Amino acid sequence: MTDPFPEQHPAPVEDPGPGTAHGAPPGPEAPEYRRLSPLTPVVRAPIVLLAVLGGSWQQILTEGRLGFVALALLGLLAAGAVYGVASWLRTKYWIRDDELRIDTGVVSRQSRRIRIDRLQGIDIVQPLVARFFGLAELKLDVAGGDREGSLAFLPHREALELRALLLERRDELKGAPAPQSVTWPRADAPPLSGRADRAHGERPLGRLDPGLLVASLALSSEMLWVAGAAIGLAVSFVALGSFAAVGGIVPALLALAVALGRKFTGYYGFRLSESVEGLHVRRGLTALSSQTIAPARVQGVAVLEPVLWRPFGWARLDVSVAGYRTGEGDSAQASSTLMPVAPKDEVLALAAHVLRGRDARHVRLAPPPARARWLAPFTAWTLAAGTDEQLVVSRRGFWVRRVDVVPHARVQSVRVTQGPLQRWLRLADVHVDSPPGPVHVRARHVDPVDARAFTEALLVAGRVARRAGADALGQPAGQGSTPPTPETTQ
Repeated sequence: MTDPFPEQHPAPVEDPGPGTAHGAPPGPEAPEYRRLSPLTPVVRAPIVLLAVLGGSWQQILTEGRLGFVALALLGLLAAGAVYGVASWLRTKYWIRDDELRIDTGVVSRQSRRIRIDRLQGIDIVQPLVARFFGLAELKLDVAGGDREGSLAFLPHREALELRALLLERRDELKGAPAPQSVTWPRADAPPLSGRADRAHGERPLGRLDPGLLVASLALSSEMLWVAGAAIGLAVSFVALGSFAAVGGIVPALLALAVALGRKFTGYYGFRLSESVEGLHVRRGLTALSSQTIAPARVQGVAVLEPVLWRPFGWARLDVSVAGYRTGEGDSAQASSTLMPVAPKDEVLALAAHVLRGRDARHVRLAPPPARARWLAPFTAWTLAAGTDEQLVVSRRGFWVRRVDVVPHARVQSVRVTQGPLQRWLRLADVHVDSPPGPVHVRARHVDPVDARAFTEALLVAGRVARRAGADALGQPAGQGSTPPTPETTQ
């Protein structure tokens, strides 16, 4: 078998003529394409099988036969199997110079071209069924936070090889030195190629202990709602003598239990390591996920302390990463979480390491004036903001206290806003705009004179940082910072 991704410049793709499938390779000079794993239709089939069992299990147990609904679902299963095989046959992908091309579709054909130099994140996900067959899904994120596409499913080692190849090709196209040369494995390659086995070049930074994860979930806000709903259910039963009047509480309890379960399975086995490619996050109990974060794309960090965690000194570390989606939901939250829970000192040390030695603890924070309590009577004492030559930092929140940190070179704009009550009390807010993500630096309810001085200081520091090239986020790890050892987050 020839190399599927040869270093050549094939003829440009021309519009297909009559009788030619849209998006088909232009001819014999084009690079040879590759397909997904032949087991892909099998991995997708259990969803339909569960639907068949869900619609017929009662008839099977009571009557020992399949009913009309089950037979209809079996017909749909057979049709789905045929469609799955046809979809697998029509799905092809290959690399052509500076782009990854993915052709899909059975009835309606689609040819997607993804510019490699616009790739921001490439994640590897292994759902439960795919793990049994040794398969994985490759998810691609491009600049702007959009999910451009995915390849589901590939053999796990092939997914590792393809991700490594795409990341290095991206760096080559952007003029950055590649960590090492990559050659796509041929058919006669050894079972384990050194390119796919990246663990030997990684340095562990942290690992989440399952006991700490369970304890943090037990002290989460969701668990408080569960406890409150359970107490309300018990009180209602004692007062009314029946659960009929409180039927709405049970679905709420189930929803909260599902949310807690998803967090546990999503963060179980959380490991953080570092290599020449960047920070590696691996997590998951039923579905495994592998994510790589380039330090140069970190836009800021946020340290969060829920109120029930503070007596134990626990905190969570989130990061804003250029190119990653910022929507709501568990997947978006997981993609921005660098450490779900750990002792606060270790989280702050990890944040300083991610920011390449820039420690937010060294930034002096100034509180707002006393009159700010008229607008924030319960949280004014938590508000503070400050800046130095490298960072801008803000602190706020009582129920979830958070410290947001952004390097000056990542600041895109600074805004000063004033509401009617703020004008009456001579207060103002300073918003520090950075790329989208969970990090939001905001100085709330400060004196207008201080707001203007703070804004001017940020603008000057930002210009100096950009002109001098002071943003060191892309420098090799270890300059000016000491990472936490693997034992620190046990």
